[in-house]
Amino acid sequence: DTMYSEWKFQLAQHEIRITNNWLTGLKLYVDGKLKGKNRFPIALGTHTFIKTELENLGTLEVIPFAVFTVEVSVKLTTETESLLVYSSHERVSLSTQRYINQLNS
Repeated sequence: DTMYSEWKFQLAQHEIRITNNWLTGLKLYVDGKLKGKNRFPIALGTHTFIKTELENLGTLEVIPFAVFTVEVSVKLTTETESLLVYSSHERVSLSTQRYINQLNS
């Protein structure tokens, strides 16, 4: 269904869920709680549309890429770095994957 997309991943004991619906837009849930939403007509994967603070971790930023289908990338940003922690269309680096596994263990 091109009208609705959903992406899920774990990050440091948090369940992150992102949904997109052409009518209601993009929504970010952390542990089942709605943390932000944004309606966008077109997104080129260059701008953060939703962000939320994750306690002791940094800021989770959702960057959608939408032309014919919708894809998302999610970054975890701290004062010192910005890591791609999830993407529906890009590879997450091995060092970041190891960091995420460490957070999730």
